[in-house]
Amino acid sequence: SGRVNIAALGTSVVVTNSLVTAASHVVAWMSSADATGRVIHVVPGAGSFTITTVGTTAQASFDFLVINAD
Repeated sequence: SGRVNIAALGTSVVVTNSLVTAASHVVAWMSSADATGRVIHVVPGAGSFTITTVGTTAQASFDFLVINAD
């Protein structure tokens, strides 16, 4: 689990984590107030995952939780 920030008008962030695999389940949610920001999807890969969002009006924080399936 953790928290990352996305800059104003940003639409994605790559989070590096050596424990993440392509089979991991990653859940992310917005943890700061923003009128437009929301998570669209999260895609895990070997050693990282990408959080894709709707562009936020200001810098925004997103929390995440990784659950390994294997």
